[in-house]
Amino acid sequence: MTIIAFAGPSLAAADRAAHPDVDWRPPAEAGDLLRLRAAEGDVVCLIDGYFDHLPSIRHKEILLLLSRGISILGASSIGALRAAEMHSLGMIGVGPIYRAFASGRLCGDDEVALVHAPEDWDWKALSLPLVDCRADLHRAVRSRFVEPGEAREALNAAKSIHYADRDWQRLLGETSLSAMRQKAILDWVEALGISQKRLDALACVDAAKKRKFRKQPAPSMVRTSLLDALARECGLTPEELS
Repeated sequence: MTIIAFAGPSLAAADRAAHPDVDWRPPAEAGDLLRLRAAEGDVVCLIDGYFDHLPSIRHKEILLLLSRGISILGASSIGALRAAEMHSLGMIGVGPIYRAFASGRLCGDDEVALVHAPEDWDWKALSLPLVDCRADLHRAVRSRFVEPGEAREALNAAKSIHYADRDWQRLLGETSLSAMRQKAILDWVEALGISQKRLDALACVDAAKKRKFRKQPAPSMVRTSLLDALARECGLTPEELS
């Protein structure tokens, strides 16, 4: 069994190095699943992927692999989104972010969107995704460091900022909190903040390695001209998909 994981800013280099038996790939874009030489019994962890300046991973290519008996787990970022959209077809979601999308509590793509550095800089996150902001505010309220009203104001400020420009300093600056209170929250986040995206990504890899998921029946696959067109864009012939 081979485990193939598409990950970038959700996991640091040290996280990936801790799992040398995983075939690590960069964030996924349209066509990446078509190019895989995966076989029945293999597991794909879809974690990070492009959606803005590069075309996103297509639902049809996920369906194609599922129809071949390849398990696909999704978590953290675009993996959580696709798993929520395709769980009825056999894609398996992992983690609280996936569950929030699957239940309808979250619905916006910008919840997981961020700007990140290129591979040379280890895909370092350069902006703050809303799901991580939510998770830290929730923890701060539970620890009684932040009042519920402060958390609501901070979250509303975060929602009003474009995902590419969002960070803790800017969003707190959009609130009515005093400068002293803003600094206190910034210090708390720096010392005790977590990344829910990272936690979910690690849980996804762990589930794949320990087979902590129920194998789903392979769905039927209906070939369309759109899938064939994507294959040609990837340098493949439609026959190679059969």
